[in-house]
Amino acid sequence: AVDSSVPVVGDLYSIDYERLLRLRPTKVFVQKTTSDIDAHLVKLAEENNFDLYAWKCDRVGEIALMHDELIKLLDCKTDPLQFYVDKTEVVLPETILLMTPGAEGKAGLCFGKQTYLDDVVVMMGGANAIETSGWISLSLEDIARLEPSVIVVVSATHFEVPKGVFALDIPIIPFIHPDVLIPSSRMTDVAIALQHELQAQ
Repeated sequence: AVDSSVPVVGDLYSIDYERLLRLRPTKVFVQKTTSDIDAHLVKLAEENNFDLYAWKCDRVGEIALMHDELIKLLDCKTDPLQFYVDKTEVVLPETILLMTPGAEGKAGLCFGKQTYLDDVVVMMGGANAIETSGWISLSLEDIARLEPSVIVVVSATHFEVPKGVFALDIPIIPFIHPDVLIPSSRMTDVAIALQHELQAQ
């Protein structure tokens, strides 16, 4: 975890450039998106002589790489990230659909292949109901056609499952964990908690 004294000047979708420049950083760390690194940020790095580091964090392996490179850059006395999930002897649902809560009447964003939660499910011996890669927006009709054995609705905070998802008549497991939507070194904790939740069903 990053020390709380390290300033945060944005997120995946927006950056407070003015605050960033007021802080006069020497190093700036960002998450790469599908559209790569913010071009204006690259320009600011060149003009203001700060080093810009960027990592993809879509997969568990990429999260581990980012963690290990960060601890070297920051000279932290932390061990490299060891991500391991025991394959359970308890039978998991045949296919698992992982999605965020979504809005009323609509399904949330789904985790497809080659996402960190897909990696977690595969590591524990499960199978993702979605064959497509990346984060996918599916309609309720799309989900019904997939016929997953179970829908795991993931969120960092308490939520209401949309009535439309209940209407699909597919078992639903609400999974709340503060770090489930943050690709970080805490993904091991998320994986263990998710495994326990799936085994309890």
